[in-house]
Amino acid sequence: MEIDKLDHLLSVLRDQCFVPLEVSVPLVWAEADPASRDHMVAGPHQDWEPVTEATVWGRPQSYFWFGGSLKVPPQLAGQRLYLWLEAAFGRVMGRSDPQCLIRINGEIVQGGDFNHREVLLTSSAEAGQVFDILIEAGTIEDRRQLGFGVELMAHDPDLEALYFDLKTPLDVARHLPENDHRRDAIMTRVYAALNTVDLRIGDCARRAQSVRAAKQIADQIYAIADTEARPDITVVGHTHIDVAWLWRVRETRQKMARSMATALTLMDEYPEYTFTYNQGYLLDTLSQDYPALFDRLRDQNKAGRFEIEGALWLEPDANMTSGESLIRHITKGIRYHQDTFGVTPKVVWLPDTFGYSAALPQLMKLSGLEVFVTHKMSWNDTNRIPNETFWWQGLDGTKVPTYFLTTQPMESTTIGTTYCPDIKASHVMGTWRRYAQKAQNDKLFLVYGHGDGGGGPTREMLEHLRRMERGIPGCPKVTHGHMGPFLDGLVGDMRQAPAKFPTWVGELYLEFHRGTFTSVAEVKANNRRAEAAMRSLEALAVHAMVQGVADYPVQDLAALWDVVLLNQFHDILPGSSIGLVYEDSRADFARFFEQAEALERRLADALGGRVVLNPTGSDQSGLVAHRDGQTILRADGETETQQFVIADAAGIGAVAADPTGRVVATETSLENDILRAEFDEAGRLISLTDKRTARQVLSGPANALRAYRDHPAQFDAWDIDKTFEDQSWPIEAVQSIRVVEQGPYRAAIRFEWGYESSRFVQVVSLTAGAAVVEFDTFVDWQENNTLVKAAFPTDLRTDASVAEVQFGHVARPSHQNTSWDQARFECPMHRWVALHEAGQGIAILNDGKYGYDAKGSDLRISLLRSPTWPWPEADIGEHKFRYGVMLFQYLAEVPPVAEAFNAPLRSIGTGAPVDIEGLITLGGDAIALEAIKKADDGSDIILRLWDRSGGRQVVSPRFASQVVAFAECDLLEQPTEDWRVASDAQLVFAPFEIKTLRLRWEAA
Repeated sequence: MEIDKLDHLLSVLRDQCFVPLEVSVPLVWAEADPASRDHMVAGPHQDWEPVTEATVWGRPQSYFWFGGSLKVPPQLAGQRLYLWLEAAFGRVMGRSDPQCLIRINGEIVQGGDFNHREVLLTSSAEAGQVFDILIEAGTIEDRRQLGFGVELMAHDPDLEALYFDLKTPLDVARHLPENDHRRDAIMTRVYAALNTVDLRIGDCARRAQSVRAAKQIADQIYAIADTEARPDITVVGHTHIDVAWLWRVRETRQKMARSMATALTLMDEYPEYTFTYNQGYLLDTLSQDYPALFDRLRDQNKAGRFEIEGALWLEPDANMTSGESLIRHITKGIRYHQDTFGVTPKVVWLPDTFGYSAALPQLMKLSGLEVFVTHKMSWNDTNRIPNETFWWQGLDGTKVPTYFLTTQPMESTTIGTTYCPDIKASHVMGTWRRYAQKAQNDKLFLVYGHGDGGGGPTREMLEHLRRMERGIPGCPKVTHGHMGPFLDGLVGDMRQAPAKFPTWVGELYLEFHRGTFTSVAEVKANNRRAEAAMRSLEALAVHAMVQGVADYPVQDLAALWDVVLLNQFHDILPGSSIGLVYEDSRADFARFFEQAEALERRLADALGGRVVLNPTGSDQSGLVAHRDGQTILRADGETETQQFVIADAAGIGAVAADPTGRVVATETSLENDILRAEFDEAGRLISLTDKRTARQVLSGPANALRAYRDHPAQFDAWDIDKTFEDQSWPIEAVQSIRVVEQGPYRAAIRFEWGYESSRFVQVVSLTAGAAVVEFDTFVDWQENNTLVKAAFPTDLRTDASVAEVQFGHVARPSHQNTSWDQARFECPMHRWVALHEAGQGIAILNDGKYGYDAKGSDLRISLLRSPTWPWPEADIGEHKFRYGVMLFQYLAEVPPVAEAFNAPLRSIGTGAPVDIEGLITLGGDAIALEAIKKADDGSDIILRLWDRSGGRQVVSPRFASQVVAFAECDLLEQPTEDWRVASDAQLVFAPFEIKTLRLRWEAA
């Protein structure tokens, strides 16, 4: 018997499981904005319009309501009845449109979409019973819907059970070899059972008897003894919900409600069903928006069926998010789970993020997190990561257990896996087939359910899994379970026999989605600026608290952090969302900066005057706004009067000073006592000499702006293809060059270029005594599908670039010896990237750019992209940013200068200058001060320190006079050692080690 014949007979059987009753629900409808939700639920609905076949509805990012009433006719008494949703559902890239939230008799029952169209109305209908139906439909696509309907269906559960008893084994059989006797055994029994079923409708008892007889034949399949050892796969329901992507955050809150309602309803029907969810942010919004639904969820969590696991507040980008921000994602997520559910998560669950920083293992260790889980590395476009169960070793040498999901269909011909399968036998079998370490481990884990746009598992998935859990010859053993216990077992095995599992050293670089380091420059600039603002605000607040002039503004700072963390979601910060998401983000950040500046002024006023805050761990000099000084010109035309000052580390206050040496500018040169820069008639940097070493560091024209054709083959906003260099054009149509500053603090030249319909302005400046040439840039960008880079060809002998990442830096080959090197043609950085040889190096500093590439001794920073999908106007408009070129002799010189470039001294407040002792003096630049804040659980002060040199350091810090004792603690701020006297402090740092100190202090 051919499988296609059996498939056809099964489809006939399936059509009889749900029988349309030709009873539709008369509906009325209305459109409403989200603010009217309570009113729409409460009614009245008399002014709503009747729904007809000609009803046109549906607009992007909108909400529509459909209501009606159904009275059960006498002839349907005793039947199991379902509602069936009729709409023009769209299915594009992990989303269904529209998506619905369904209420029956005032209670939320489940979500509805293309994958969840059947809704249980009653398991045993009563004649005359009335059901009030209310459906909220959210639409995100720009297409119109014609009509909307709710039909009534009768459900035959025994026939449906038989259908899945036969369908699931047949799906196993189709993926077994043709000469496998288990295939024949399954197909023979499926055919025999189908030949036993009598689907004639004239005699219900006859039909029921035939179904029972067929089921006895089907049961024989599950009794067949398998012929080989079977792997064991733990399965758990899940839905991936992107906090924003092709929809706004407000829509995601609805997606969460729909998805959780569906999961909870399915739990009522399927006792074995388990579900896991992880994003604290969306759990929190559910508690705000739908408290009754949240209470049901919490009840199922207490009952052990709804698992809360996954430590992060939401699923952030892991390349561009700063180290301190990652810590706040971890600590906020852990505290939320502990406070709300009484659980302490152990897992870093990041299935969809676009690559993973080598800083993560240490952050996991310091916060008690045990295992890292993803699947995304299978999306590599060039190389396959060789293992899926391994130790991941981070920057500081920390190793953490790591598990990659391997779910894919059996028929897949690529290495790509999925975290939201429409689960069938093919996926279960494919999970084992795709796993590379079969000899070391035969226990795997699988999450299933529609995702990205939410939705989650369906009845069909659960029916398939119910059969696989019974056991089908040729199929892995399936067990419903939870992620936490499965990973507990895996971690236990790995720790018991660590040498059995391989080690992956360094970052998990995704060979895909390389354009996300550059797309939508505005959100990246706002992110960097906001992270710097939070660092300064927390430090300022601590100083005000210690001085006894203001309470620490816990709630204000928490609200500001919420904005930062939300906008670091892995489809917001990477620039891969629709335009409306960035309208919301822009508004978020506008409020953020307004509130942050107001709080900053309030704290400065409390301190009694004008303050110059230096939140870093290094003494810092620079220009700050002052009524007396030099007029500074910005590339956007703004001016400011500034004065040169010197500030002590981690303190408030600064003294006016004279910068070291002279600085001069001509239309073709900038020069101070450290370096000389020369420019040609096209405005390119043609010579850069380090006067300390008498070394010319360039091998050709630098700061050479160039536009590249940028039409990636797959995902526009996400990708830069390797072929981007096939077509490019120089940006060198100079419109003006003029000297605009001539000391005494700094000198500057203003350059202006035209390119197509766009305009570039740079004020290129050099400060006296500085080793950095700064390029303050304004761009009016009007081009689509174009990538802009600034190139710096160097005369250095090197085969690697070194780039800052969170809490450290990584070296990456700049050659192309292997396929791994060739695939790393666009890389992430934070505040700096460098090339160097012994005694000489060049670094590019930036204040909000994240992408670069290095080839041999040439370095390029990515400045702009303008993808057209999913946001056609992405990056079109005005851009303001700064980058700098630094000459150095030792790499250790770069991090503190890059830090100061991103956190320049600023004058805050008015009145007389205020000078307040810094909380800690580290006595050098090797150790960075990442954060100063109040402890989450008391009045103690938290300091975050880390080694940025990459070498071992012994530091004897000097604390402020108010500090009486300190202790090292974990990232959750719990001491990990006895308290020590502050006056006798010594700290030993391993390379790239992070230390968090808890300080006790007394008011002066």
